[in-house]
Amino acid sequence: MAIVRTILPRKGIIQPKHGDNYETDLDSNWTLIDSLLQDSADVQAAVFAAGTVEAWLKDRGVCGVVSGFGLGTSATLTPALAAGVLYAQGKRYAPASAPNPGPAPASSTSYLFYNSASGFYYNLTGGAAASGDVYLGSVVTDSTRVTAVTNATKLYGQVVAAPGTAGSFALAHRLGRVPAGAIIQMTSSGAIWYQSSAMYDATNLYLVASDAGVTAKVLLW
Repeated sequence: MAIVRTILPRKGIIQPKHGDNYETDLDSNWTLIDSLLQDSADVQAAVFAAGTVEAWLKDRGVCGVVSGFGLGTSATLTPALAAGVLYAQGKRYAPASAPNPGPAPASSTSYLFYNSASGFYYNLTGGAAASGDVYLGSVVTDSTRVTAVTNATKLYGQVVAAPGTAGSFALAHRLGRVPAGAIIQMTSSGAIWYQSSAMYDATNLYLVASDAGVTAKVLLW
């Protein structure tokens, strides 16, 4: 008697059928397994389809440059900008080639941001126009060209704290938003801790040094 095999549609399980009198219970069991079995592709698709990752990032206020997107000086008012990966409003933006952020305002220091719906924009305040916008750095121009840039701190990046004297001090973190969190990692003897009145805002970390010459790296996200 010839053996007829059926490949089930969802997971490609091979279901044997022995002629016309195959075991119907076994056949239905295999069909049920094929319909319910989940693998990593199913889980990943379900997570992204439901917007879980996007919602998680947005709910926790996590946005920023993950890698790349380094700014550079230019002979025009449009700064050089490398390709990279960032998350804005929970959405991933990873262009295959270097994007064009457009010209910066002439004869000024401006701040470059990215919004997932409207793209790149500059302002003169250094504050994001909308929640979830990503800060890429500052751009200094004269009348015709970009003369200097300062890149943003990467998401899960670090800034160095090296106060020259003991006591309270402010340290720019260059995230372009209020950090979701920050961890002080000492790189010298002594201590650095947060001020009691404020830990951080959209611009600075507010810290206290136990002694002159102490150093630390602050991990930010």
